[in-house]
Amino acid sequence: MRTSAVAGLIFANSDDKLKELTANRSLASVPFGARYRVVDFALSNLVNTGVTSVGIITTENYRSLMDHVGNGIAWDLDRKNGGVYFIPPYYKRGVKRFADTISALVGAYDYIKKCGADYIVLYDSHIIANIDLSAALKAHKKREADVTVIYHNGKLPEKSAKKMILSLNDDERVNSITFSEGEYMASFGIGISIINKDLLLKLIRDAEDDGLTSFAREVIAEKTSELKIYGFEHSGYTAIMDNAATYYEASMDLLCKDIRAQLFDKTRPIFTKVRDGMPTRHGVNAKVSNCIIGDDCVIEGTVKNSILFRGVKIGKDAVVENCILMQETEIGNEAQVSNVIADKNVVVADGVIFKGTKEKLCFIDKKQIL
Repeated sequence: MRTSAVAGLIFANSDDKLKELTANRSLASVPFGARYRVVDFALSNLVNTGVTSVGIITTENYRSLMDHVGNGIAWDLDRKNGGVYFIPPYYKRGVKRFADTISALVGAYDYIKKCGADYIVLYDSHIIANIDLSAALKAHKKREADVTVIYHNGKLPEKSAKKMILSLNDDERVNSITFSEGEYMASFGIGISIINKDLLLKLIRDAEDDGLTSFAREVIAEKTSELKIYGFEHSGYTAIMDNAATYYEASMDLLCKDIRAQLFDKTRPIFTKVRDGMPTRHGVNAKVSNCIIGDDCVIEGTVKNSILFRGVKIGKDAVVENCILMQETEIGNEAQVSNVIADKNVVVADGVIFKGTKEKLCFIDKKQIL
């Protein structure tokens, strides 16, 4: 089964973050950027590093994720040796599903043991970034590290949940790890780490025996004096999506050309499942400015500063501003929507006015009719 010195392990649910969009899907399969899913960034970063074996740990609502990833052909992971492995959320009799990161890793124990790799990349799925994991792995080997934590040095997102804060030496050796929130400058882990396989297997066994639940808080953070833990900085654009507000901000960031250039670097492409469709059609009175628009849309009204996924329809004289409209959403004639996140297959009827603010976004659940 050995295909690469490195294997990936993606946590598809990432502690139930972004609850508004994960009632019927895993976080990894949340739509992003008009044509992608969040998991596309994790899978692409891994395969761009040469990883040919990826395990995806599921907890619940994973049907759409399995449909999107399939056999991994979009990421060149449809292989006889290696490939994509879905790890179901049941690891022993009497346990309904994984309850925490330790039980999830216990469930993935056989995959980790048999994957044939020397190093495992643990990857939370709520991260939007294009990361040079090859450089991180090179640094990990050179330093003979036990664990390398990918971090970003910057301001903690104001509306985000608690982050892993790293205290680093000049050589990026981690002195201590704490968890904090609030808007201030820090070196914070972004949810990706590289760890030696045999060490990971030992830590999983010990954590299960001790009844621990959190791999980051109760294992890694508690062993900074015992293990050689280093940081590796990712200085490029990074978005960590903990809730609807941070998802909205990350999506709107795509309207900036410089950020798009960082995320969609041609030397490290972001792959996704291909869906064939017609080009978007614009009516004679359509007005579109500063938008990202997927295939097969029909626009007959005005759209500003928005992201439209595939198959969205905007009616005559409708006004859409500062919105994220997911697949097959329909905005009726003369309707007005602003500062709205609309899930798939939403219908806003003719003449309806539905407006939020940047401070208080409005969310429309999947298949709702207004």
